[in-house]
Amino acid sequence: MNASMSNIFALLFLLSPLLVAGWGETYEKARLRDVQVLTLREGAMTTGRRSSPVPQLSCVGGSGQGRGEPGVVQCYNRGWDGREVQWECKADMEGSVRFGKVEVVCEGYEYPEDDYILAGSCQLEYTLELTREGRQQDSNSG
Repeated sequence: MNASMSNIFALLFLLSPLLVAGWGETYEKARLRDVQVLTLREGAMTTGRRSSPVPQLSCVGGSGQGRGEPGVVQCYNRGWDGREVQWECKADMEGSVRFGKVEVVCEGYEYPEDDYILAGSCQLEYTLELTREGRQQDSNSG
C-alpha cells in the first residue's frame, strides 16, 4: 500500500466516529412547559430516541372503554403547577362517553425527568367514563 492510500485510510479511521454520529435522524427538543398544544392521533406512533415508539393515544380503562375511542385529541397546556404541566384534553366523542383521567407522557430528551422533551414523543394515556347518557343507554339495552 502506498503512502497516499495509508493517509486516506488513517483519515477515514479518524473521521469515522463523526460519520457514524451524524448517521440517521436528527432530533428536535422542546421545553415541555413551553409546548402550548399537542395533537395526537389514533394509530399514529410517537417519536422515540432513548425508548421505542408507542401509540400516541392509549385508552387504559374506565367504564366507557371500547365505546368510541377518539380518532384525534388535542391537549392544551393550561399552566405549570411548579412540578408538571396541567393539560386539558378535548376530542369529538359520542355523548355517551367523556375523558376520565388524562396523563400526557413524553420522553425526556437527555434523561427521564428532563425539562426538555423529544419533539413528537408525547402520548396520551386516558380513561373513558360513561356519561349519564351512556349509563341510560346501558340500562335500556340490558
